Amino acid sequence: MLRVRPFQMIILAMLVLSFPFIGQTKTEKRDDDKRPDYINLQLGPELSKNEMEPVGFLHDLHTKALDGKCATCHIEKNNIFVFKFKRTDEKASMDLYHDNCIACHLEKKASKEKAGPVTADCRSCHVTGTSKKSSWEKINFNRSLHFRHESSGQIKGQDTLNKENCSACHHQYNEKTNEIFYVKGQEESCAYCHKPLKQDNIRPIGQASHDACVKCHQTLETKDIDAGPVTCNGCHDTKEQQKIKTVSNIPRLKRNQPDEVAITGWIPGKQKTKTYMNGVAFNHKFHETKTDTCKACHHETLKKCNDCHTADGGEVKGGFVSLEKAMHSKDNTKSCVGCHKEFTKKSDCAGCHFQAPAKKDNSDSCKTCHNLEQAKLQSMEPGKFVKKAVADISLGYKPVAVDKIPETIVIDDLSNKYKPASFPHRKMVKAIFKRVEKSDMAKAFHTDQARLCMGCHHNSPKTLEPPQCASCHSKKGPGVDGRPGLTGAFHGQCITCHQKMEVQSVVATDCVKCHEEKK
Repeated sequence: MLRVRPFQMIILAMLVLSFPFIGQTKTEKRDDDKRPDYINLQLGPELSKNEMEPVGFLHDLHTKALDGKCATCHIEKNNIFVFKFKRTDEKASMDLYHDNCIACHLEKKASKEKAGPVTADCRSCHVTGTSKKSSWEKINFNRSLHFRHESSGQIKGQDTLNKENCSACHHQYNEKTNEIFYVKGQEESCAYCHKPLKQDNIRPIGQASHDACVKCHQTLETKDIDAGPVTCNGCHDTKEQQKIKTVSNIPRLKRNQPDEVAITGWIPGKQKTKTYMNGVAFNHKFHETKTDTCKACHHETLKKCNDCHTADGGEVKGGFVSLEKAMHSKDNTKSCVGCHKEFTKKSDCAGCHFQAPAKKDNSDSCKTCHNLEQAKLQSMEPGKFVKKAVADISLGYKPVAVDKIPETIVIDDLSNKYKPASFPHRKMVKAIFKRVEKSDMAKAFHTDQARLCMGCHHNSPKTLEPPQCASCHSKKGPGVDGRPGLTGAFHGQCITCHQKMEVQSVVATDCVKCHEEKK
């Protein structure tokens, strides 16, 4: 009897995948043959001995070939499919894959159906480079998706009286009894416990999500109830993700969170002398509307920031990152400053911010957030002052009188070749004001509109009468310190600003739009 060698075993598990003759599902092939349902089957060096490449398995392709019969590959336990191949535990082997996959392929061949490779067709499945074949994209379970699940009448929870179904998904774990339980008001993100890889015997997020989400979708589907996807493509294909219905007006998610909160580096009522900056009056309710998920800020837990990030940064659970660093890191979007920095990349802001000196101190910017005095928080009614400080942030924006802005500026730096350029200075400044006024954040940080002048006059003092560009940029050309000459400064500033702010009326390469050529 012919015996399949151990290193051949995984080969056959994926054989069907590599063969287009099984028929395509709705999963479309991407450029360079990438697909969202591409799964690498790799048993690990202790079993595979690294003798063969991993097997690239096309899950949706097989699902279609088997007419959606999950039971062909997955065992049912307690009327629910276990999403492991032909087993209910973590133990896998090459024999398990080879014996079952080849048997299925042979059975289909005997029925004169299109089938995948069989014994000895090793390289039909074990193909070099399969690890780069996946176009899988993480699905963002945002506020809209959460609300659609939360408000679904088909998902049942423990609280039937209030018709709340939070307990259907959210749970905590009792390490002593090895049981899960639900506590109302302490719901947290699945990813806080279920990490990308298995840790402390806790299922990884991928497995936990499939066990919960796909099983729920399948259960509803068997009852002829509309439900979410049950294929890889349905959740992890970028085009399919764009088709997911988005709810716009989402009620606020209730989780005992405050409307406003004071963020300080000191403890109100216990600090004897002021050794820290003013506190921050943080409008929590407002920021909830500006993010897709609580994890945008609460990246490890929904507890308060200073539960992990202490003033002295001495907590292991906070990664020894202090509260000050957690809030001010410019390179981390989880921080306040880092998140705000991302907003400056948008077209309405990028024209000015693209060349703002990265290390230049801006005390006015600090004061925008740090507007809560220590003495007020130590008063009898600290909450009242927090509310007022939050309200004051949005009241500071006041436009300057436009008559103080020059109407037109004539630029004749290239007058030897072109006619002088007539720059509509006031019109341009008013257009920037309009963009600022569309953004609550921009209005909060640009209460003094004189600072907006520094977008173009980038190294000048804050004033409505900044020095002319030629004060720093020489007409003779670049300076010895590397700064561009006047011509380079004008073109670098104007052209880049138009590109960053997506100005369509003046194309960057249309010279005569600004400079009428001499006849």
